[in-house]
Amino acid sequence: MLSFIVLVLIFLENSLVVTFPYNVIALPYITYLAYKRGKNGILEVILVCLIISNDKNIFVELWIIFVIIFTMSYFLSKILGYEKINIVYYSLIQFIIYGTYLYIKLPYFKPYQGVIMFGGYLLFNYSFIKKLRKNI
Repeated sequence: MLSFIVLVLIFLENSLVVTFPYNVIALPYITYLAYKRGKNGILEVILVCLIISNDKNIFVELWIIFVIIFTMSYFLSKILGYEKINIVYYSLIQFIIYGTYLYIKLPYFKPYQGVIMFGGYLLFNYSFIKKLRKNI
Protein backbone atom coordinates (compact mmCIF):
# COMPACT_ATOMS: atom_id res chain seq x y z
CA MET A 1 0.00 0.00 0.00
CA LEU A 2 2.86 2.36 0.83
CA SER A 3 4.42 1.81 -2.59
CA PHE A 4 1.20 2.73 -4.37
CA ILE A 5 0.72 5.90 -2.31
CA VAL A 6 4.33 6.96 -2.84
CA LEU A 7 4.15 6.32 -6.58
CA VAL A 8 0.98 8.45 -6.77
CA LEU A 9 2.74 11.20 -4.78
CA ILE A 10 5.74 11.03 -7.13
CA PHE A 11 3.38 11.34 -10.09
CA LEU A 12 1.65 14.33 -8.48
CA GLU A 13 4.97 15.96 -7.60
CA ASN A 14 6.11 15.73 -11.20
CA SER A 15 2.74 16.73 -12.62
CA LEU A 16 2.72 20.08 -10.88
CA VAL A 17 3.68 23.05 -12.99
CA VAL A 18 7.05 23.69 -11.38
CA THR A 19 10.08 24.84 -13.29
CA PHE A 20 12.52 23.09 -10.97
CA PRO A 21 12.63 19.26 -10.63
CA TYR A 22 13.16 18.73 -6.89
CA ASN A 23 12.18 15.01 -6.77
CA VAL A 24 11.90 15.30 -3.00
CA ILE A 25 9.79 12.16 -2.71
CA ALA A 26 11.44 10.04 -5.40
CA LEU A 27 15.03 10.04 -4.16
CA PRO A 28 14.28 9.12 -0.51
CA TYR A 29 11.91 6.43 -1.80
CA ILE A 30 14.73 4.99 -3.91
CA THR A 31 16.93 4.91 -0.81
CA TYR A 32 14.10 3.22 1.10
CA LEU A 33 13.83 0.62 -1.69
CA ALA A 34 17.58 0.02 -1.59
CA TYR A 35 17.36 -0.83 2.09
CA LYS A 36 14.00 -2.59 2.20
CA ARG A 37 14.05 -4.64 -0.99
CA GLY A 38 17.72 -4.65 -1.94
CA LYS A 39 18.44 -5.73 -5.49
CA ASN A 40 14.77 -6.64 -6.03
CA GLY A 41 13.81 -2.96 -5.77
CA ILE A 42 15.37 -2.11 -9.13
CA LEU A 43 12.06 -2.73 -10.91
CA GLU A 44 10.40 -0.02 -8.86
CA VAL A 45 13.33 2.30 -9.60
CA ILE A 46 12.59 1.78 -13.30
CA LEU A 47 8.93 2.56 -12.62
CA VAL A 48 9.88 5.76 -10.77
CA CYS A 49 12.11 6.78 -13.71
CA LEU A 50 9.23 6.17 -16.11
CA ILE A 51 6.86 8.26 -13.99
CA ILE A 52 9.30 11.15 -13.71
CA SER A 53 10.37 11.13 -17.36
CA ASN A 54 6.81 10.66 -18.61
CA ASP A 55 6.82 13.59 -21.01
CA LYS A 56 10.54 14.21 -21.26
CA ASN A 57 13.40 12.69 -23.19
CA ILE A 58 15.58 12.28 -20.12
CA PHE A 59 14.80 8.68 -19.20
CA VAL A 60 18.37 7.47 -19.75
CA GLU A 61 19.87 10.35 -17.76
CA LEU A 62 17.45 9.82 -14.87
CA TRP A 63 18.00 6.08 -15.02
CA ILE A 64 21.76 6.58 -14.61
CA ILE A 65 21.34 9.12 -11.77
CA PHE A 66 18.75 7.03 -9.92
CA VAL A 67 20.72 3.80 -10.31
CA ILE A 68 23.80 5.54 -8.92
CA ILE A 69 21.77 6.75 -5.94
CA PHE A 70 20.18 3.30 -5.54
CA THR A 71 23.55 1.55 -5.68
CA MET A 72 25.25 3.92 -3.26
CA SER A 73 22.30 3.71 -0.88
CA TYR A 74 22.31 -0.07 -1.11
CA PHE A 75 25.98 -0.35 -0.19
CA LEU A 76 25.74 2.38 2.44
CA SER A 77 22.76 0.64 4.04
CA LYS A 78 24.81 -2.55 4.29
CA ILE A 79 27.52 -0.64 6.16
CA LEU A 80 25.56 1.89 8.22
CA GLY A 81 21.97 0.71 8.16
CA TYR A 82 18.98 2.89 7.38
CA GLU A 83 18.64 4.53 10.80
CA LYS A 84 17.66 7.97 12.07
CA ILE A 85 21.23 8.77 12.99
CA ASN A 86 22.34 8.29 9.36
CA ILE A 87 19.65 10.43 7.71
CA VAL A 88 22.10 13.24 7.05
CA TYR A 89 24.48 10.93 5.17
CA TYR A 90 21.76 9.58 2.91
CA SER A 91 20.32 13.04 2.28
CA LEU A 92 23.77 14.42 1.55
CA ILE A 93 24.47 11.68 -1.00
CA GLN A 94 21.13 12.31 -2.68
CA PHE A 95 21.71 16.05 -2.70
CA ILE A 96 25.27 15.85 -4.01
CA ILE A 97 24.48 13.44 -6.85
CA TYR A 98 21.17 14.94 -7.97
CA GLY A 99 22.20 18.52 -7.15
CA THR A 100 25.35 18.17 -9.26
CA TYR A 101 23.27 16.79 -12.11
CA LEU A 102 20.85 19.72 -11.88
CA TYR A 103 23.67 22.24 -11.52
CA ILE A 104 25.24 20.97 -14.74
CA LYS A 105 21.93 20.55 -16.58
CA LEU A 106 20.03 23.69 -15.54
CA PRO A 107 21.33 27.25 -15.80
CA TYR A 108 19.12 28.58 -12.97
CA PHE A 109 20.14 26.44 -9.97
CA LYS A 110 20.07 28.76 -6.95
CA PRO A 111 21.27 28.16 -3.36
CA TYR A 112 17.76 28.45 -1.88
CA GLN A 113 16.63 25.64 -4.19
CA GLY A 114 19.45 23.50 -2.83
CA VAL A 115 18.32 24.22 0.73
CA ILE A 116 14.74 23.24 -0.16
CA MET A 117 15.98 20.04 -1.81
CA PHE A 118 18.16 19.05 1.14
CA GLY A 119 15.42 19.84 3.66
CA GLY A 120 12.91 17.80 1.66
CA TYR A 121 15.30 14.87 1.46
CA LEU A 122 15.81 15.01 5.22
CA LEU A 123 12.07 15.14 5.86
CA PHE A 124 11.11 12.26 3.58
CA ASN A 125 14.07 10.08 4.60
CA TYR A 126 12.93 10.58 8.20
CA SER A 127 9.35 9.65 7.34
CA PHE A 128 10.43 6.49 5.48
CA ILE A 129 12.65 5.45 8.38
CA LYS A 130 9.79 6.10 10.79
CA LYS A 131 7.48 3.94 8.66
CA LEU A 132 10.11 1.22 8.35
CA ARG A 133 10.68 1.08 12.10
CA LYS A 134 6.95 1.03 12.76
CA ASN A 135 6.62 -2.16 10.69
CA ILE A 136 9.33 -3.98 12.64
